[in-house]
Amino acid sequence: MDDIENSEGDEAGISEMKTLQQAPRVERIPAGSGVRANILLVDDRPANLLALEAILDPLEQRLVRATSGEEALEKLQDEEFALILMDVRMPGMDGLRTAEVICQRESAARIPIIFLTAVPIGNSDVASGYARGAVDFLLKPFDPEILRSKVSVFVDLHQKEQMIKRQGALLRQREREAFERRSELRFRSLMDALPQCVWVARADLTFYYWNQRAVDYIGMQATVAVPPDRLFEFVHPDDLPTLKAEWELSTANQHSSEVKVRFQRHSDGEYRWFLMRGVPHLDESGKLSGWIVAATDIHSEHQALQEAEAANRMKEEFLATVSHELRNPLNAIMGWVHLLRSGKLDTAKSSKALETIERNVHLQTALIDDILDVSRIMRGKINLSFRSVRMGAVVDAALAAVRPTADAKGVALECEIAAASDEISGDADRLQQIVWNLLSNSIKFTPRDGLVTVRMEQHDDELTLTVSDTGRGISQDFLPHVFDRFSQADSGSTRAHGGLGLGLAIVRHLVELHAGTVEAVSDGPGKGATFSVRLPIRDSRTAASSDDHRQTVARPLQLEGVSILVVDDEPDSREVLAEILRQYGAQTKTAASAEEALSEIAHRAPQVLLSDIGMPSVDGFELVRRVRELIPESDMLAMALTGLGSSHDRKRAVDEGFQVCMVKPVDPDRLVEAIKQLLASRQ
Repeated sequence: MDDIENSEGDEAGISEMKTLQQAPRVERIPAGSGVRANILLVDDRPANLLALEAILDPLEQRLVRATSGEEALEKLQDEEFALILMDVRMPGMDGLRTAEVICQRESAARIPIIFLTAVPIGNSDVASGYARGAVDFLLKPFDPEILRSKVSVFVDLHQKEQMIKRQGALLRQREREAFERRSELRFRSLMDALPQCVWVARADLTFYYWNQRAVDYIGMQATVAVPPDRLFEFVHPDDLPTLKAEWELSTANQHSSEVKVRFQRHSDGEYRWFLMRGVPHLDESGKLSGWIVAATDIHSEHQALQEAEAANRMKEEFLATVSHELRNPLNAIMGWVHLLRSGKLDTAKSSKALETIERNVHLQTALIDDILDVSRIMRGKINLSFRSVRMGAVVDAALAAVRPTADAKGVALECEIAAASDEISGDADRLQQIVWNLLSNSIKFTPRDGLVTVRMEQHDDELTLTVSDTGRGISQDFLPHVFDRFSQADSGSTRAHGGLGLGLAIVRHLVELHAGTVEAVSDGPGKGATFSVRLPIRDSRTAASSDDHRQTVARPLQLEGVSILVVDDEPDSREVLAEILRQYGAQTKTAASAEEALSEIAHRAPQVLLSDIGMPSVDGFELVRRVRELIPESDMLAMALTGLGSSHDRKRAVDEGFQVCMVKPVDPDRLVEAIKQLLASRQ
């Protein structure tokens, strides 16, 4: 406390203490908790502390002394207090500074402070004190009864707060006990809500509980504890050794385990794949108290994985087949080219060499076309040009195309048209591809002296095309996969027949694009096979336009006097194109780059520009853009040749300034026909 008066000194303090001791005593605070509250008394003078103790002793609470602000802070670190009585003016850290530090401490900030002072203080100090946790200021001399009353109020509030805390703790304890009593029921309810099968075992490895999902699956109620062997009865015999070994290792080492096994379903006896996980359950001391085993049904995922792995194997086999099928023709071509260059072949052998080279070139082209078709199918990029088509003409054309192959192999071809109407709406080229693929497939798998029969019939509003053979037939295991991509009944290195296994997959997709269906039937190996295509018939209309088109194609093709500039960075391709066009009477010049082409055009513009698209530095697109800046379309035609066969590339070529875009390799007759049609359209 502040000094009462310098003249009175400690004697005045002692006299005041005696006066206070003679004051009427009050009853102690009825602390319902039975626990005394701590009251911190802070004053630098021992006599003042003794006087405060005398005043507050009747309250029967625990009074704790502190002779400085620093000591008070130390006391607050160690104990909890209901109230602080503190002198304002003390040497060193005064009461206001001590209160400021107290309110900054989270554990002590809420302790009420009553300041005691013998000297009146200003309003600013009072406001500062209240801001720092003060609840009252008492100016000496004060009435002891008033002080005890104020202290009693705060002690009572503190004790009630402590009682509420204890009641809250007791309530939480009771709730915890109730939760523990309900834990088993909650655990079982939770387990029953899981989509997995769950089994729970004790430390001795006896299973005493399994959830409703497991009950429904294995058909055994969880009424009595059972050993692991009882549950092993539901595991597939092939998977049982693996599961037992993993379980024994896991339980011996008390670690988690995971294994895939098949479990038998009680309702239908089916074995389904499950992922089993066993986890040890430890108590609070870390001691093993049991095991929890969960089984997740992964049957669908397992089947999908197997299918993906099978598809991956098929792709690997397909790539190996592609390599084989592409290298074989190249080997024949390179061999005959070497012999031709040697100059040692007579006329007959030279002719045979050229026929062989041409046949293998067509074979490679067909293989590449199949690969590109499948790529377009997988990307949904196949475009069809629908018009009225007579299927009889399509079948005749396909038969004419495969007859040389059939004759060479000694396979007879028969055709029977029994349809009153054979006109459908479709893409003539793709329809011919369907028939050609089916015929080629039957011829390939039919031995010498065998028979391939084509029959076309009308059933109501459907046209049925049937291709049957007396060949090797199809096994019942492979029959469902005969139209799958990359699928071949014999895909090993010892297979007897070539091909990529794409033809029938292309057939199915093209038939479906024509709103039709295709199916394969076979009685088994050695009994032949029958493929049936069903297509919707369109209303009868004349097909004269289609016939006229075929007649136009058959006319002789001549380019007498037409000047053509051939642009290609590949020398072989450039020279062969120029030579082919010369054979048809064209006046051709060549350029190895876009720069050379522009120089030649500046010197003398040709009637037709025939340019490759993919070239280094400046490609065909940029070339035609520069050409069109100099020469309009009416004065010079432009055709593009490209190995990029997508519809996007062809559309871009036309947008950039070409009139026509053709895909390599290009048939000479088709190339000359396209040039003639362009010239005729300009006229």
